[in-house]
Amino acid sequence: MKKIKKTAAAVLSLLLLICGFSMDVYADEAAWGIENVLDVSECMQGDTITMSVNLKGSGTLDKQEIISMEGILEYDNSLFTVEKADILPEESGKVQSYSFDPATGAFSVVYSSGVEILDGGRILQIRLHTMADATDGKTTLCVTKMKWTDAAAGKETEIEHRVPARITIAEAEILADAGDVNQDGEVNLTDVKLIMQYYNREKSLNSQQKANADVNGDGKVNLTDAKLIMQYYNGEIAEF
Repeated sequence: MKKIKKTAAAVLSLLLLICGFSMDVYADEAAWGIENVLDVSECMQGDTITMSVNLKGSGTLDKQEIISMEGILEYDNSLFTVEKADILPEESGKVQSYSFDPATGAFSVVYSSGVEILDGGRILQIRLHTMADATDGKTTLCVTKMKWTDAAAGKETEIEHRVPARITIAEAEILADAGDVNQDGEVNLTDVKLIMQYYNREKSLNSQQKANADVNGDGKVNLTDAKLIMQYYNGEIAEF
């Protein structure tokens, strides 16, 4: 008798667990999923890349008509910047309102009338601007917790289809403008002063300024560079 009770309790727990998860419709069980596709597999610091979010069907339907959608862009905001203007929904002429929160990645789009998306078609695009000082290496980008409201049925469906797009950030090649440390288009004593301050740890220089300051090309910014710039300014040398 006790064994039967234990079996019944286990079955009941399993049913409750299944019912608890049946409130949301996810990509593995629904007719639709989404696919995140980048226009490049590698970018450099300072580059702008574009990610397309595409409708991906299971073969049962050939199109979906929506009246609104929302989701979350998962990205590292220490590597990329994204603004509201970078969220580019399909059929923008029918967009009634939309929003984007850069801090959380949450976005939403409301259309004035139904928009038809074909299987394999694009739902929206997102532009991401790689920061000039972004750490080089591999990272992922993903739209997840995607929801839309069916234009015909008025029913909201959540598609949890977290398949991230992968990208490698490469360090940008810096073209040095020798001697012009402050980047004002001239080589003069102000540049010498900046190198002295940097050498004495009174000021910091960004990567471009360091490249410009290293006039002898030894990979260091020091008093030798300051001396060479001063000699160039005084006409003692013609070039570095």
